[in-house]
Amino acid sequence: MKNLINNIKKHIDVGPILESELMANFKFITIRKGELVVREGQYNVELFYVASGILRCYNLKDGKDVTNDFFFEDTFFTDYGALLNNRPASQYFEAIEDAGLYKISRDRLIELSGKYPELKTWGGKMAEQLFAQSIAKQSKLKADSPKERYLSILDDTPQIIQRIPLSLIASYLGITPVHLSRIRKDLRE
Repeated sequence: MKNLINNIKKHIDVGPILESELMANFKFITIRKGELVVREGQYNVELFYVASGILRCYNLKDGKDVTNDFFFEDTFFTDYGALLNNRPASQYFEAIEDAGLYKISRDRLIELSGKYPELKTWGGKMAEQLFAQSIAKQSKLKADSPKERYLSILDDTPQIIQRIPLSLIASYLGITPVHLSRIRKDLRE
């Protein structure tokens, strides 16, 4: 819980009363590898914080699993559009490893934001960060070759190779596992 609070403190001032409220309202859960915490079409999507483990976000398109993102320790995740607008989730979130998560309901988060305006500031900063990451990701997908995208994720998150199956990395890069194997072979030579 301390890491969760410290993560929030990077963006806003968290006084002792707000800290106490956050600690009382974020609930700890454990999930097993392969378990879903959010399903496409699900209502009442919560905000999650990864204390341990890795999760991935994906969609099913024409029966094919397409990985959109990965979430490592010390990060928040949610289907932001579903949380913000109280609509059904448009994605799945699955544990790649056994994971420990903190979660808070949308209703409780809104209630706390009404009491503590600094939480609205934090939410705005998170939205800005997500938007900037999304634009950068789209730009790389359109402009960079698969090899450049692979090298970029190795630079950004080197632990990705040790902890995430290559088939999921290939899906994230928008290439086949065979293509990823070729890229990795070329880099070793």
